[in-house]
Amino acid sequence: MTEYNLKPLWLVDGYNVIFADPVYWRFEKDDLEHAREFLADTLLDLAKHTGIEVVLVFDGKKIGHASKIIERAPGFHIVYTTAKTTADSYIEKAAFRQRDNYRYIYVVTSDGPEQSQVSGSGAYRKSVRDLMHDIRADKKAQKEEHSNFTQKQRVALVEQLCPDARDFLERLRRRK
Repeated sequence: MTEYNLKPLWLVDGYNVIFADPVYWRFEKDDLEHAREFLADTLLDLAKHTGIEVVLVFDGKKIGHASKIIERAPGFHIVYTTAKTTADSYIEKAAFRQRDNYRYIYVVTSDGPEQSQVSGSGAYRKSVRDLMHDIRADKKAQKEEHSNFTQKQRVALVEQLCPDARDFLERLRRRK
């Protein structure tokens, strides 16, 4: 029986996301470096919070004969393909190669032909729109967790004060 990694693997077509979503349109066309970094930071945050593994793939027109792979964190890699390899073909091959290692593989792109191609290898499709929905939902969940945590911290601090100090602070608070 095959041992699967239970964490989902997301293969993300980086430029497809950047050019398909208005969030990234604020970056100048000549400033793709900042758009790539912003996308990578956003996905890394999502990955750390949700436990997914991510391979973010960019077409590497200026890369030599070997793909450049950067591990930003455990389970988070950025790939710049070679000049002769497109991100689409890299993702298709990666989805096929990894199908026996991961129970769930998602290909994130809004490129219709690529979505159809990877479905044949057993990967699931996720559109850029769905990705952005997941990112917004995760940000909201993180804010709620932070809010709940800070609320608990406040309660814990008040409980450590002597009754006189609590009364004094309560009177100050009500004076506003």
